[in-house]
Amino acid sequence: MSKKKKILYVITKSNWGGAQKYVFDLATSLSKDRFETTVTFGGHGELEQKLQKAGIGTIPMQGLQRNVSVLKEVKVFFELFSLYRKTRPDIIHLNSSKIGFLGSLVALLFKLSTKNHRLKTVFTVHGWAFNEKRNPLARLVIWIISWLTAIFCTDLIVLSKAEYRQTKNLPLIKDKKIHLIANGLRPLEFLTKEQAREKLGLKKEGTYIGTISELHKNKGLDILIKASTALSSEVVIIGSGEEEGRLKNLASKLGVLEKIHFLGTMQDASRYLTAFDIFTLTSRKEGLPYVLLEAGHAGIPIVASNVGGIPEMLRDEETGLLSESEDIKDVQVKIEKLLHNKNYAKNLGRNAKTYMEQNFSFEKTLELTEQVYKD
Repeated sequence: MSKKKKILYVITKSNWGGAQKYVFDLATSLSKDRFETTVTFGGHGELEQKLQKAGIGTIPMQGLQRNVSVLKEVKVFFELFSLYRKTRPDIIHLNSSKIGFLGSLVALLFKLSTKNHRLKTVFTVHGWAFNEKRNPLARLVIWIISWLTAIFCTDLIVLSKAEYRQTKNLPLIKDKKIHLIANGLRPLEFLTKEQAREKLGLKKEGTYIGTISELHKNKGLDILIKASTALSSEVVIIGSGEEEGRLKNLASKLGVLEKIHFLGTMQDASRYLTAFDIFTLTSRKEGLPYVLLEAGHAGIPIVASNVGGIPEMLRDEETGLLSESEDIKDVQVKIEKLLHNKNYAKNLGRNAKTYMEQNFSFEKTLELTEQVYKD
């Protein structure tokens, strides 16, 4: 019997978002006869709880966090090296931009020091960080760090054609290193509309625009809040994050706080998608977001930004409506179009469900990822 391959998944935070779901789905679905999986992360969040419940080994790293701190980065550097030495993985699979750079650098040094030339370092690009709107110098620094991450890794997984093109254009990156593997969903269970609204504390007959998102600047929730000033419907935001205080202050300043429901983090949040009449994702930056797959599977009409891999998931006017990034008026117009044409909205939701189910299979995602691990 062949020896099991040891895979160490590394991700910056243990909250529950798209990248965490990606790690969870892979770690819990790989063949236990061929792979032994462990996941390391920063903090103690829902990802840790779900992995432990599923019987997957977990290793929290206290120094690992999203915000950059030189002293903590140095600590994490040595923690990672010690962890690699202790676990002796065959494959290190990195997720998120920050740990991508640090994790791949430490992996390269570990590989050279142990002369383990068979060690694979895989990095999944959940949206290149240099696409974020920052000042030119910051973007240049982030681009260099992203490029070095790509250089240090043996394999790069990109989730969309847009990211594939960007990655292919990075200097000295060979095509054979890049693997285009879209996200896919395992079967989901949803509550009925009535059940979902009751559990969320929403009115049975109300009209709700909803989203599930980390409260981070990249997610563009301020755009949704500003758009809501011209809408009669209420807005539901499920999720938490560093922007919560600023977003609530913005809603208060605009006089719409009473009609915006900040519900915080909810376990298995996708079950509540059926409470929404329209799902929105007004992001400034995206890879190939799971939450759109989930909304599509729920059959909800979608309005989402025309950024990253979203246009590969939504065909404008066929399976959803695409809005121009940061265009508040365009978001308002697209939402109003769905609110005032119920049959049209229902058809878009139905088309999205069919399209997502046919084109984003988790079985295909798993099969192609296993191939990367084997090659």
